[in-house]
Amino acid sequence: MKNALLCLMLLACIVSASASNNPTVLITPSPVSVVSGGTQQFTAAFSDGTQVQNCTWLTTGNTNAIQGTGVSTAEFAAGTLKATYIVQATCNNVNNVQAMGIAVVAVR
Repeated sequence: MKNALLCLMLLACIVSASASNNPTVLITPSPVSVVSGGTQQFTAAFSDGTQVQNCTWLTTGNTNAIQGTGVSTAEFAAGTLKATYIVQATCNNVNNVQAMGIAVVAVR
């Protein structure tokens, strides 16, 4: 029992250590509110400060659109349906690490 507990504690430490070595993508601003038919600029950055090489942007909602405007930026165009949506960026950094981040958008 003692060995099993030690093993679980070590496993938790290893998982925590490896998870902290993998950067995430932070999208700003989030959360944000946009009027129906309005636009919002988003910026993606890696949590460890490494430079973004490129991003692919997606959004939920059939009437919403998102278009990349630079290496780490995009413009969200709100549709006519008032609800809460997700903007997602999947980015690669200069070390060829890929990560994903999300932002929450309320269309009002």
